[in-house]
Amino acid sequence: MRIVRIIALVLVSAFCVWAQDAPQTPQPDAQSQAQGNGGYRRGPGTGGTITAIAGNSITLKTHDGQTAPVNVTDQTRFRKGREDAKLSDLKVGDRVFVRGEQKDGVWQAEVVAERPEGGMGMGGPGGNFRENLGKTIIMGEITAVNGTQLTIQRPDGVSQNITVDENTSFRKDNESVTLTDLKVGDHVFGRGELKNDVFVPSQLNVGQPPFGRGPRGGQNGGEQGAPPPSNNN
Repeated sequence: MRIVRIIALVLVSAFCVWAQDAPQTPQPDAQSQAQGNGGYRRGPGTGGTITAIAGNSITLKTHDGQTAPVNVTDQTRFRKGREDAKLSDLKVGDRVFVRGEQKDGVWQAEVVAERPEGGMGMGGPGGNFRENLGKTIIMGEITAVNGTQLTIQRPDGVSQNITVDENTSFRKDNESVTLTDLKVGDHVFGRGELKNDVFVPSQLNVGQPPFGRGPRGGQNGGEQGAPPPSNNN
């Protein structure tokens, strides 16, 4: 019996030593996670065209015509394309997106990145946002609801009537909703197609599209191209 106890004690000791020496799987830190997301963390933000740069402040005109003040600090990261940049590399007229938190109406920027041509990745692979707007994609503010017809004020200033049908799905805050949940003043985006010269969305999402991503036909997709699952709103 004593021999059995000694053997058991030796085995337990050996296991403890092995556990201490065993290689540990490294956990990704915040920086590596950020790099895995194209150099920045996903999160709340805004975007638009720079209308003014003064000191540590940037003023944007968003796609819906609103003014968005942005504050930058020495901790703010700037990107142009896939390269690191500086505030001085940005200029009035550049189209950018901003990641950060909004406090007292001012965006506190963690990342300011120049938005590539073609909008927010909504044109599809090789596509062009402006050319496809109103044809294969829709985005803007609902200004009227009349049965199955919605009037959308697009970011390019065009007011367009669209029609939903029995195949159109609706989503809001990652949840399925119905047409009756949509109201004047809501911002929507989605993909679809022209049927008899009328845009019919296959999916209509309530909210602002995530920047750097574009709606999928069937939502707002990965970095300037392939769209992600349609429950991202």
